[in-house]
Amino acid sequence: MEFIDPSVYERADEGLRQLIKRAEVGALSEKEYDQYEASMKLLADEIDMEKQGFERGVEQGIKQGVEQGIKQGVEQVAKELKQNNIPIDIIMKTTHLTQDQIEKL
Repeated sequence: MEFIDPSVYERADEGLRQLIKRAEVGALSEKEYDQYEASMKLLADEIDMEKQGFERGVEQGIKQGVEQGIKQGVEQVAKELKQNNIPIDIIMKTTHLTQDQIEKL
């Protein structure tokens, strides 16, 4: 709607902006409206894909962080057991680490 002064948008609250947007959409021809709807669907799809990607990334990051924390904890326990002269076979049974992994600690 070309006749609306741009300063109206600057002073408008969100409710007024939505009303103006609806009026603009309502004034579209059928072809323009179809194009508008298609662009809105593409935008919604892009937002959904970004949200899904973000959620997957967060999930993966948490999982990797937890796994890394568990690994570090197990290694720390094995190291302390080794420093206290606990036999390697007992450390292996307790931590499920290999002899080679324990010897490298």
